[in-house]
Amino acid sequence: MTTTARTGTGPGPNAALLARAAEVDFPTLGHFLEQGFLDLSVRRLGLARRMIGIAATLALHEPDAATVNRAIVALRPGEVLVIDTGGDHAHAVVGAVTAAAARARGASGIVVDGAVTDIDALQDPRTGLPVHARGTTCLTTKRLDGERGHRQVPVEVGGARIEPGDVILGDANGVIALAPDTLAGVLHLTERSDRAEPGLLRRIGEGAPLEEILHLG
Repeated sequence: MTTTARTGTGPGPNAALLARAAEVDFPTLGHFLEQGFLDLSVRRLGLARRMIGIAATLALHEPDAATVNRAIVALRPGEVLVIDTGGDHAHAVVGAVTAAAARARGASGIVVDGAVTDIDALQDPRTGLPVHARGTTCLTTKRLDGERGHRQVPVEVGGARIEPGDVILGDANGVIALAPDTLAGVLHLTERSDRAEPGLLRRIGEGAPLEEILHLG
């Protein structure tokens, strides 16, 4: 399995950016961007908590448990393991042990363009972590040779291209993957929109004319 060198993919250089992003409502980003949003079939199946971190990618070429395990061992705190299964939606590549191991490495979450298993354990506050995937199954990866994939390479997950070092944001609404510069470019707009929303909701609740509140073109 080929491993590319990591350059600036850890959370450290982007700590301030991640801290700001953690304070915004993720769907508000959808007001200002069109790209980076994973397909709606990739949904939260793990711990009911928002996910924010730096992408550590894995292109998985066969359902090899050893390849996934190596990627987990290589994780750094604050990273999100993003797994491109190469179109294999049949085999679960993450389960109770792998999720607990990623949590032990300090991972912020896992995103799988495919299936996971042991969903009760993934949702357990004692062992789980935020995991987003297409669904669940009892069919799992196998113990192969650990040479069935590539780490830290561009991947495609949920129809979105994700680069190592991208910022990964996930909640109950879905997953967003953005280059740090792209996120930084719209954060101020997102923050301003979030600040305005409570006032709009209050005015609607007070019975203000909708024509004065909603954008009608």
